[in-house]
Amino acid sequence: MKKKREFRPATLDERKKFYETEFSIKKVKKWFKKNNLPTPQLCAIDTGTETGITLKKEWKNTLFYFPFNKLEEKIKKYCPEDVYYDRNIYTNPNEVLNTLKFETYIGQQLVFDIDLDNLRGKKNQKINSENIKRAYGITKKMVTVLKNNGFKKMQIVYSGRGFHIHVFDKKAFTLRDYERKKLNKTLKEFPIDPWVSAGHIRLIRMPYSLHGMISRKVIPIMNSFNETETIPEFLGKNRH
Repeated sequence: MKKKREFRPATLDERKKFYETEFSIKKVKKWFKKNNLPTPQLCAIDTGTETGITLKKEWKNTLFYFPFNKLEEKIKKYCPEDVYYDRNIYTNPNEVLNTLKFETYIGQQLVFDIDLDNLRGKKNQKINSENIKRAYGITKKMVTVLKNNGFKKMQIVYSGRGFHIHVFDKKAFTLRDYERKKLNKTLKEFPIDPWVSAGHIRLIRMPYSLHGMISRKVIPIMNSFNETETIPEFLGKNRH
């Protein structure tokens, strides 16, 4: 019997298998380089806040922060539910890591988050293939609007429960709070999470990582969205 591709929490063994056999640090580095971004100064891991599935109970509800060069090591140690990177640019990231005071940043990557939770109507918020495709259509329309507002370098990333629009234009990194809020107002017709694009939420899912709550890969979209590419091997990719 072929495995179903349902949206469900990944087990610890499945998370371990994914990060041992599918996740690639090289791919992550290549993605940042391709988009003219430095590798993140800080990353974060959630071991199992949403699912309660974690190697140690005392790790639940805790975010573990570390520099990017420790990413592979920390993934092996924690077998995480989710992996994030900090969009902020700090003058002294080591000090931030020691104090966990994130307010002293000098820039931040602009990202928009379109999540099923923000779609109108409970039916549309349910996670399934139909709603994911609907969210993708909305995301593409939003990219067009952003282009009309002067942004040129962008990429859509499938996040698990929706899509992220990463903006790579240099001017986007230095937008002030009021400018980000103004952008949110311009895009109010779209189901975005305003806290992400306003800069209040620093963390964003690491490309090529696993969304452990629903067992889906976080995939940058090159040309068009193919849901099959988001299915981890432990769920199987061939279902008819």
